[in-house]
Amino acid sequence: MKALRELLRALPDDLGLAYVVILHLSPDHPSQMREILAAATRMAVHQVTDTPVLKANCVYVIPPDRELVIEGNKVHARAFSQPRGRRAPIDMLFRSIAEGRGDGLALVLTGAGSDGAAGVAAIKEGGGVILVQDPEEAEFPSMPQSAIATGLADFIAPIERLADLVADIARSKDAVRSLDAAGNANDLRRIVGILRARTGHDFSGYKRATVSRGAAANAGAAGEDAAGLCAACAGSPGGGRCAAERHADFGDAVLS
Repeated sequence: MKALRELLRALPDDLGLAYVVILHLSPDHPSQMREILAAATRMAVHQVTDTPVLKANCVYVIPPDRELVIEGNKVHARAFSQPRGRRAPIDMLFRSIAEGRGDGLALVLTGAGSDGAAGVAAIKEGGGVILVQDPEEAEFPSMPQSAIATGLADFIAPIERLADLVADIARSKDAVRSLDAAGNANDLRRIVGILRARTGHDFSGYKRATVSRGAAANAGAAGEDAAGLCAACAGSPGGGRCAAERHADFGDAVLS
């Protein structure tokens, strides 16, 4: 939870992205994640209980004993499709993003286990960008290490740098969206150059459709105002409630 709070504090609240947050929660206890994360950002934070439309500059968090999947421009909370011990809600979310949107930003943060490692391949195939917390900074490095081991991570960095990268990528995609329908190759090359200068990552090897789709994937069926999608995922040391939630039960100052 600490990593998620730090990320939200560092992110600008006007990037036009919808943020879907997965944390490994105990299925046997109510979650205070919405309240805890709401204290870290000016963006609206919602616990998903049905199938809301994704809105820009809003945060959507997983509820207990449910998995989240993306369905077009909506996020759906549903009963787990796998029994306990085999559940991988981060992989499920990443796959649904790739299938339902074709693009997105995927952040893998601190956590135990390897959930998310299989899903990053689907995100990458869909033209998305993979950002991973530096394992040396992560409280529990297993999840970041597993994602890095796939060889598919575009960026590996501390939380503050990841927030900067998300902002740079989102703003660069806005610039791509501004291109006319015919698409000006010189303008696209210029934008890729700006993105490389800001992030240090070379997107020139990506297909034109991959670079453009990230900016305009939602403009068709979902409408011009559809939000870009950023999935931020973290695990817990043992799959139960995180320390922040346990402290919050007793009025600890963890929210400050």
